[in-house]
Amino acid sequence: MHLNSSTVLARLQRVVRDRIRPLSHRPVADVSVTAWRVDGDGEPVPAARALGLTGERPAYQPLAVGDTWAPAWGTTWLRVEGRVPSCSSPVELVLDLGWFDHSVGGHCEGLAYRPDGVPVKALHPRNGWVRLTGPGAAPGVLAADGSFTLYVEAAANPLLLGLPPFVETTLGEKPGPGEPEPYRLVAAWLGEFSPEVFELLRDLEATGDLLPQLSPDEPRYWRVLRAVEAALDATGVAEARAALAGVLGQPAHATAHRMTAVGHAHIDSAWLWPLRETRRKVARTLTNVLALMETDPDLVYAMSSAQQFAWVQEDHPELFERVRERVAQGRIVPVGGMWVESDAVMPAGESLVRQISYGQRYFAEAFGHHSEVVWLPDSFGYSGAWPQLARRAGYRWFLTQKISWNDATVFPHHTFAWEGIDGTRILTHFPPSDTYAAEVTAAELRHAVTNFRDKAISSHSLLLFGYGDGGGGPNREMLARARRFHDLEGAPRVTLRGPEDFFAEAEAEIGDRAPVWVGELYLELHRGTLTSQIAMKQGNRRAEALLRTVEHLATVAAVRDGAAYPYDELDEAWRTVLLHQFHDILPGSSISWVHREARETYARLDTRLRALLPSRGAPGRLVGGSVLRDSPNEAPVAEGVLDNGILRAVIGPDGLVRQLTDLRTGREVALDGFGTLALFRDEPVRWDAWDLDRHVLRNPVPMTGPVTVETTGTGVVVNRRHGDSAFTTTYALSADRLDITVEVDWQEREHLLKLSFPVAVRTLRARYETQYGAIERPTHENTLADEAQYEVCSHRWVHVGEPGLGVGVVNDSTYGCDVRRIPGGTEIRPTLLRAPRFPDPDTDRGRHTFRFAVLAGDESRTRYAADELNAPLLDAVADVAPLLSIDLESGAAVIDWVKLADDRGGDVVVRVHETLGGQARARLETGFAATVTETDLLERPLPDGYDLPVALAGERLLLGPYQIATLRLSPTPSEEY
Repeated sequence: MHLNSSTVLARLQRVVRDRIRPLSHRPVADVSVTAWRVDGDGEPVPAARALGLTGERPAYQPLAVGDTWAPAWGTTWLRVEGRVPSCSSPVELVLDLGWFDHSVGGHCEGLAYRPDGVPVKALHPRNGWVRLTGPGAAPGVLAADGSFTLYVEAAANPLLLGLPPFVETTLGEKPGPGEPEPYRLVAAWLGEFSPEVFELLRDLEATGDLLPQLSPDEPRYWRVLRAVEAALDATGVAEARAALAGVLGQPAHATAHRMTAVGHAHIDSAWLWPLRETRRKVARTLTNVLALMETDPDLVYAMSSAQQFAWVQEDHPELFERVRERVAQGRIVPVGGMWVESDAVMPAGESLVRQISYGQRYFAEAFGHHSEVVWLPDSFGYSGAWPQLARRAGYRWFLTQKISWNDATVFPHHTFAWEGIDGTRILTHFPPSDTYAAEVTAAELRHAVTNFRDKAISSHSLLLFGYGDGGGGPNREMLARARRFHDLEGAPRVTLRGPEDFFAEAEAEIGDRAPVWVGELYLELHRGTLTSQIAMKQGNRRAEALLRTVEHLATVAAVRDGAAYPYDELDEAWRTVLLHQFHDILPGSSISWVHREARETYARLDTRLRALLPSRGAPGRLVGGSVLRDSPNEAPVAEGVLDNGILRAVIGPDGLVRQLTDLRTGREVALDGFGTLALFRDEPVRWDAWDLDRHVLRNPVPMTGPVTVETTGTGVVVNRRHGDSAFTTTYALSADRLDITVEVDWQEREHLLKLSFPVAVRTLRARYETQYGAIERPTHENTLADEAQYEVCSHRWVHVGEPGLGVGVVNDSTYGCDVRRIPGGTEIRPTLLRAPRFPDPDTDRGRHTFRFAVLAGDESRTRYAADELNAPLLDAVADVAPLLSIDLESGAAVIDWVKLADDRGGDVVVRVHETLGGQARARLETGFAATVTETDLLERPLPDGYDLPVALAGERLLLGPYQIATLRLSPTPSEEY
């Protein structure tokens, strides 16, 4: 017979949609629905309040199918009542809150509760049912007479990333009165669920989806096609399934690729929803996972982010205990060991250490578990400091997939050894399905096999499946597909198990043959996140600096004066900072609501931290363990000229620096255009808050407004306007550096602002500060990969050098910048502001202040200037002799952090690292008698067989390139406090 494959596949799609899927549930009874709209501002209330278990009993009103039920961002509780008739198959409550057939987790959701307040099942577009009878039925719901009452907390979260995407919206905040309500109750009824129809649908999915992945040149293609047609010709479910049984029973090839499938729900801790909504998303997802585990003994679910577990522990203690039981069984696997899945390039090194220490400590205390895999599937690039940080914290493996989003080059590996800036390596895996939210389809599996780039040395990869971003996790359809692909000809072998099982096997299989990638994992996309919502960057940087100061001074007070160390207050502050380093908060890619709350949080945090500081002494800054007092800037000697005998700066009538001369050497530092505020039209193709596209930097916008230049007693002040925006630049000298303060009243839309520093240094590479070291990047565009780095991350400084002259540019709060070769030298351009329309159309609008410094000197001097510029000015601090110092014998190393130990035993912990990428020899000088030991980053003793370089050698520290050492100082009895 003749088979037309396109006709068979089209027929399959139509038959499934119109004739088979509607048979999944047979309506058997109606239900009664009443609703209580949460009073006041519509913010969520505890279940006990909505169920009348505490406080005044809510008044539920009738809600009919077709009625709207809440304003955008509102919460309404539905009370669903009915009686289950006698049926031979399971009966399920079917609800449709008005869903779209896409964007799971991206719009309205629900969580069903028993009348006693226990959550039993979550609801979303691909999981809109609650089982009442049969295997997996929600326990404790059905009365003896078949009656039931369920309460559904329905969340009217608006669809913000819809079709088409990236449409400007005002729904990043709650709507005003009179705005239309977005959702209507579409369905509420009881249906008899047909397991036979469900299984037939999965059989047809497996075979129908497999066909496009097979070659028509192979017999397998035609036999599967014939079996599908025979199933479509069948007159009943059993006959149709029998027609497919033969092709579904054919085993995979002996050399078929193997995939470990792990249930997962990547839940953004905030993004297109506020933090308060994420707390509910986590509870919904875990409720569904636990329900699935009652009927599927093979499901293993991986969940990251200690913060999300902690929210469940606080909000739903009974749910958390069920989670704890599954963790003990190995069915739920806490992964990542971090407080949140943070941004992985902008946080300071100590912040990343604390992400790990707070996360792993929570996992140990809550579950007795230590994660061995760093789990960051969605962060926007990965610093080259990560391999050392991970290994020194006890991790063995690293997972991400985000580099598959590159817009220029294709990353050459999926399983490889990643070597960091210090030389440490960690086995790293990118799931070749290129997603953390797979649905276990044949197309995904085929893409993974075809895409996998390490077939010569490995036959195994990881598949993360389950609805993600907004949560949801796995559903029963995905698990049914996974079972069919367990051993099926034409597909890889799929096995449900834990991620650490995969890594252990992959490590054993590859052995020492893993290819090596050296340096950062730069994401060739989302470059705008280094700048968007600049208040997030400033709040984070200033909080990190203030925490360094507070912890250092509190340690000094504890050691010298016996003062109580504010452990609890610092823990709370750190958890706040760590949460706001989440990879859609710190990068500035969330809705207005998220960033408004974050700005308020940072302001409160600043007040709380300053309250922990001593209140005696004069204003000053703690730099390198010593207190520095600000001195007045040297006065200009003439109109538009600054000269202090070290530097001479001449500012022209256009407000730009015409000359910047190092009077010690006579070298001219500045080239034409130094100090230009460069404006660009910034209209991304997609992902507005995320992307800074290449074409943006090709489209400068001239500033045509008036300019005034005024010489004051302490500097030169330049004022200019452009449209509704105003800019003030103040130049002043401070010893060997030119300080530049830029104040902006930013009223632009879809524009970008850079500050240009062209300097007379010719170099092929620039050096940028990163966590615990520096990274070199090209200033040219020789290769596609070089060109793709047209906007990169720098922490507090950038340095360029040639024989005889080095120039550093230091900032107090920016991260995005570009450094490029120009005639006669190099142009360094930090990025100050953006103004994308989505998801927050008012991004960055308002007043901002930035501080920069430019100096002629080497990298070590540049680093110290960054310490000075970023150290917070304290209202009152007494002069204090350093508690600890480093006596360098050779090379360069610094004390980065001083604190008391996490275990609250009173020991002092010091973080030291080498700074220039070479060898350093030093002695640690202490102001108190103590025994010194070296620990890992989690302050644990180094284990036997520790295979990373150890710094402590007797009384000396021997540090390799960018090596980090954590030293624990135990005071001797005479020095205890």
